[in-house]
Amino acid sequence: MNSPQNEMKLIIPKGCDNAPRKQIVIDFTIAIWKRQNDIIMEYADESIVWFQLKEDRKIEGLSAFISSLEEGNKQNIDCLEIHQVITHGKSASINGVLSLTDGTTINFCDVYLFSNTARSGKVKELKTYKI
Repeated sequence: MNSPQNEMKLIIPKGCDNAPRKQIVIDFTIAIWKRQNDIIMEYADESIVWFQLKEDRKIEGLSAFISSLEEGNKQNIDCLEIHQVITHGKSASINGVLSLTDGTTINFCDVYLFSNTARSGKVKELKTYKI
């Protein structure tokens, strides 16, 4: 059964498909909002730490990360628009805007830290800024 999260419109900038790490960041971000646990488990380190800065929350560990997604993200998202994805070494960032079905918009920026610089590096830390 499709939930509203699975039907959200995606707007992704052209040219993001030429860098593997950029695509991982995009896929991981989409997986958070669509609650796609299989993708999250593929890319996240077991000891991932997620700082939700607006909420002043720190979530530690993959199980807690997935549980927090199931508790949160209750908004019905109409559209996820990604503006930029920037990667360098073990770091990456993504920013954009979420449009909810009630007309609300949420601007966001996620800053990623990977376990290493290799393509196989897992997401070790995520800092989420939302306004």
